[in-house]
Amino acid sequence: MNSLLLTPDAETLEPWLDPQLTDRETIRQVVHHLPSGMLTHWPVSPRVNKPTHDDADLIEPIAP
Repeated sequence: MNSLLLTPDAETLEPWLDPQLTDRETIRQVVHHLPSGMLTHWPVSPRVNKPTHDDADLIEPIAP
């Protein structure tokens, strides 16, 4: 299962973090998808799933 990332930009970050933001229509107006060209992704180690692992190697690309 793939999930969609919520990536607020500088304009939408503050409203998104507002605990009073609960109205769905307002949320839809605040949150929007970023253009796909703004994001880069690559496979990483399954080590990222363990909170005890906390080092820079976690984000290094691995062979798919």
